[in-house]
Parts: sequence; structure tokens; C-alpha cells
Amino acid sequence: MGKPTLEEFRRWLQSEIKEIEEIEDGVDKEKRLLQLEMALQEAMAFDAAWELRTESSIVPVIREKSVRLLSSAPESDAASSSTGICTSCEEEIEDDLPFCPLCGENR
Repeated sequence: MGKPTLEEFRRWLQSEIKEIEEIEDGVDKEKRLLQLEMALQEAMAFDAAWELRTESSIVPVIREKSVRLLSSAPESDAASSSTGICTSCEEEIEDDLPFCPLCGENR
């Protein structure tokens, strides 16, 4: 079994929405339903944007690294990249930019 496709992800989201809709009303139900519906909308928007770019012969951008790390925040301010150097490609970053202009990595 390989990695799931975008279509399989969309179908999974739709099945999760159907299951959640069958649960009794409550705050948790509404929050989860909103999360799933937003994820489904994003998946459909991504699919449409990817298709448009492909049809227009525009190479879709694929990042090698994730934009957002799913780890805890650094414990000290010294660990933040206030030096003006990108942690991904080591290019200099102007202090007022929140991302690297060369590779797009967020600070």
C-alpha cells in the first residue's frame, strides 16, 4: 500500500464529515465539523490550482521541507533567527522580511 492520493484524502474527509454529522449536537461536534469542512475546501482548492498550473504549463512549486514545523517553540529568544540568515539556504534575509526571498523558508 503506497501513499494516499489527494482524491483518497478528500474521500476520507467526506466520510469523516458524514460520521460527525450523525453525532448529537454539541460544541465539539461543531468544531470538528468546521475543521473537516475547511480541510476539504483546502484540498479542493489545491487540486484546482494544481490543475490550472499544469494546464498552463506552469511548474507547480514543491517545497522540499515543510513550511511549518510541528514541534514546540524554542525555549529562549537566542534560538530565533534574528541574525538575518536563512536557516534553510543560509542566504541573508532583511530584518523586515518574515521569509527568505531565495528559498521561501519562514523565519
